[in-house]
Amino acid sequence: MPLGLRTAALTDQVLDTLQEGVVLSDAAGLVADANAAACRILRRTREDLLGVPVTEATASPVDVSGRPVSAREHPAARASVTGRTTAAVLGVARTNKRIWLHVSSSPLPGVDGIPLPRGSRHPVMTTFVDITAQMLQRQSLQSSEERFRRTFQDAPIGMCLLGLDGRFQQVNRALTTMVGWSSDELVATTADALTHPDDLDDARESRRALRAGEVASVQVDQRFRTAGGEPVWTRLTMSLVHARDGEPLHYVGQVEDVSEVRRAHAMLEQRALYDHLTGLANRSLLLDRLTRALADRAMDPATDRGLVAVVYMDLDHFKRINDSLGHDAGDRLLQEVAARMTTSVRPCDTVARLGGDEFVLVLEQITSVSEAGQVLQRVIDEIQQPVVVGEHDVVPSVSAGLTVSDGSRTAEQVLGDADTALYVAKDHGRSRWEVYDESYRQRALHRLSVESELRVAVAREDFELHYQPIVDLRSGALVAYEALVRWRHPERGLLLPAEFIDICEESHLLPVLGRWVLREACGFVARHPEFTGQVFVNVSPRQIGAADLSRVVGDVLEQTGVGAHRLGLEITETGVLQAAGSARADLERLADLGVTLVLDDFGTGYSALSSVLAAPVTGLKLDRSFTARLGDGGAGDRISVAIAALVDSLDSYGVVEGIETEAARTHAVAHGWTHGQGWLFGRPAPEQQIYGTPAPEQQPLGRAPRGQQPLGRAAPEQQLLGAVGADGAPGA
Repeated sequence: MPLGLRTAALTDQVLDTLQEGVVLSDAAGLVADANAAACRILRRTREDLLGVPVTEATASPVDVSGRPVSAREHPAARASVTGRTTAAVLGVARTNKRIWLHVSSSPLPGVDGIPLPRGSRHPVMTTFVDITAQMLQRQSLQSSEERFRRTFQDAPIGMCLLGLDGRFQQVNRALTTMVGWSSDELVATTADALTHPDDLDDARESRRALRAGEVASVQVDQRFRTAGGEPVWTRLTMSLVHARDGEPLHYVGQVEDVSEVRRAHAMLEQRALYDHLTGLANRSLLLDRLTRALADRAMDPATDRGLVAVVYMDLDHFKRINDSLGHDAGDRLLQEVAARMTTSVRPCDTVARLGGDEFVLVLEQITSVSEAGQVLQRVIDEIQQPVVVGEHDVVPSVSAGLTVSDGSRTAEQVLGDADTALYVAKDHGRSRWEVYDESYRQRALHRLSVESELRVAVAREDFELHYQPIVDLRSGALVAYEALVRWRHPERGLLLPAEFIDICEESHLLPVLGRWVLREACGFVARHPEFTGQVFVNVSPRQIGAADLSRVVGDVLEQTGVGAHRLGLEITETGVLQAAGSARADLERLADLGVTLVLDDFGTGYSALSSVLAAPVTGLKLDRSFTARLGDGGAGDRISVAIAALVDSLDSYGVVEGIETEAARTHAVAHGWTHGQGWLFGRPAPEQQIYGTPAPEQQPLGRAPRGQQPLGRAAPEQQLLGAVGADGAPGA
């Protein structure tokens, strides 16, 4: 069971083990929760209580004199308005009798214990104790001293008589059990001697107010020292007893053990304001603290240390940790990161977790962006130290957005600014942080607009494919087409992938668009039997594994009647390396179908050789950044020769991207490359421009389906290879 569920279940269990009824109501006075004892005492189900005014939980209550108690006089209503604990004994009618309840309502504090603004209504915790038996005994005691003694001694809550000097005169068994002192030991001492030093002033003030006649009764929560030296939280309700002539005789007190109630209250507060996994502030507490920090700054704009900085950060590639090491390992990493962040900031700062791998820092009393950046860098440096998760060494990296506010914007706005800066940091390559700039907001609004338009475009299929040839470098023969998607925007015209693919992927629209591209590309092959080569489509890592790409490809091939060997798929080497078990299985199924798999933009990722060996790929495409350096007589040529030799040694196939000049073609051939693509051989063109023109000599590119004998490598023009994608050459 996740820790959050265990915490919630534990809180409910604690509340339901209490013998006294507990009802929580919000600032509007409506019941938000009730424990089992409350339902039993009030004879109402929890579903019946939720959402009703707490003052109506007790039907037609009366006070001890029989006078009806109005909703405004109810302890819960008075505690909500006054912000002070209020108690009363209420009689509730039953079918043939009346029961008596001790009703005690305590206002709940504001966030972090900060009092609510004057005049605000408080949420309230109300306890109900069925004291019908005590009340009956108490009434009987008026005519019998013995009955009074028995009631006093047998009361289920602690009771005591205190002299005017504060010395115990009489105590009952419940009180001795509660504090662990015998009756004789208590009578030999004073209440002050048992009271916790921090509560002593309040206890003395309560007795003084009673003695002065300022109040008829008092109720205070205070700690008594037990015989074992441990404090026990009690709720002491006390009044002053007078003789017939009006002279004060002694104090009478009722002492309730509220330790469990306070623990339950603390757990409820923890659950409401703190993240269950890391113990950090949650979103509610974060926004409250940030709101107060910004308000303090706005009230004193001239202060030298009044700026408020907000950092929004998340862990880079955290999903990879969860997928590869499991969610337990991911949780342990989050806990370690939270601990490192907490120890890296100042006491006045706030560290919060919003969920997943998202964290926020609120840095108060900041003088400048530069100072905030120094604090942020210190935090990042600490986070990015290696950490052992299970049996694995993990080096976390983070991306972050920073903004500094003078208090003129709301907490949500400032948090949004930091989030926008984080997005820019991730867009620029991750493992970095960016300071918010107003232009980022406009960019974010633009992306939001594009995303909205994209959803409509995907639904309407407002796209088209352009096809760029891939040729044999020696003979110039056409061997394949790369299918490149374009968006026919109603206002902006034909848009290249660079303007929408990233947004499409982030919006989880790429699997739908990718399915359309596959269908159209295979349809192109089916519509033109004179073309006998291959067509290739770039696929995103998001399409592999969870999106079940092999099933989608199989369906498209079946629908269009195109053989699997006529289709090739390109995937980036980084996508192959990051592929989890389900994605790798998906790639294996695609290879089993006979679909050609090619690594795209080879050499631009990390651990490129590992990516060649990590998946059932047939070939690779050399990234255009290397093509631009062909003929430099230096590192560019050496890299090209080495990768061409790698391709040959693996019995694989290679395509050089971005060939725009005869010189580049000549160098590529000299280095050992067999196939190429670029403006030199043709720019991407729509189907209607290609259709009907005489087709040049065509040869298949790729490898034979598994189980069939591959073609020989004696002549490059006889080899199978391929390359098709959703993106093309610059300016394509």
